[in-house]
Amino acid sequence: MKEKFFEIKELIRLGDLEKAEKYICEMLESDPNDFYARLLQAELFLKKGGIEKAEKLCYELIKEMPTDRYALSIKGRILLAKGTKQCANEAIEIFRYLFSQFNTSAFLYWLLEAYIKAKKYKEAWEFLQSVSYSLQDSPYIRRLKARILKALKRYEDAIKVYEILLKESPKDTRIKKEILLLKKYLKGEKKWEKEIEAISRLPSAQRDVTLLLTQAQLAKKKKKFAEAISLYQQVLKIEPENQEAALNLAFCLVKSDDPKQVDIGIEQLKQFFLANPYNHPVRNALFAAYKRRNRIAELLSTLQEAILHHPEKVKIYGWIKRYQKMLDNQSS
Repeated sequence: MKEKFFEIKELIRLGDLEKAEKYICEMLESDPNDFYARLLQAELFLKKGGIEKAEKLCYELIKEMPTDRYALSIKGRILLAKGTKQCANEAIEIFRYLFSQFNTSAFLYWLLEAYIKAKKYKEAWEFLQSVSYSLQDSPYIRRLKARILKALKRYEDAIKVYEILLKESPKDTRIKKEILLLKKYLKGEKKWEKEIEAISRLPSAQRDVTLLLTQAQLAKKKKKFAEAISLYQQVLKIEPENQEAALNLAFCLVKSDDPKQVDIGIEQLKQFFLANPYNHPVRNALFAAYKRRNRIAELLSTLQEAILHHPEKVKIYGWIKRYQKMLDNQSS
């Protein structure tokens, strides 16, 4: 039973949700009150983005077993998924308790995530100083350490951590980009931008995804959307599955002066929204684009499509009500 529990947990972590759901259903058919099957079900709901369902089930489980570490861990992760500072502070308390009791790198990871979400970077760093190196010695914890150091403006130290990560994952373009961006704080923005411009003239730069993404980000920040669009498209020719480039391309397309590009951007953002309606930046950009183009009826249609894919995401019903009212007011 214990082996099965961890096997299903691993399937959920890896994103093989269909297989995990099949096993959970089999466990619940055998015993509908199985505590650990329901715990896995709550974790599955959370992984799918069904925060409300996960929270309701987790509440029932904690009433049954108030000190169960897995139930408490899911409660902490649900709080983090809610995204508010208050929830992050509550999650800190849960993960501090769990780490004090079980002293694992997994609970350390979630505790640091909670500190970061609560923007308590100094406290996070101070806490890390009391933790043994063996528990910190993993790429997952190193990534969080680098983020904390960056937030504390300890840029040189953050670069050192990212350089260790780069040795572990030499092909990770996100790490390369972080190092490149951090150098801006050490060199000063103007000098750094000149260096980026000089490097971009080299023949090899045309296929350097890290450099292209950095240039695109700079162009986007300066609201040079046509330039950013071209650079993101260049990245996608090299790496068609690059999600960072695909998402940012959509963000730039909806800001374009060309109505055809705006339409393409709306369609791309719509697909990201349907995959995860609770992605705040995607939702904001998509809704704003629909409204700028006065396409409220299409926005409603997208929301109705979203509710078919995600019936557990109750906030969508509120958005439908709001935009239906807006459409009715336009008609009257």
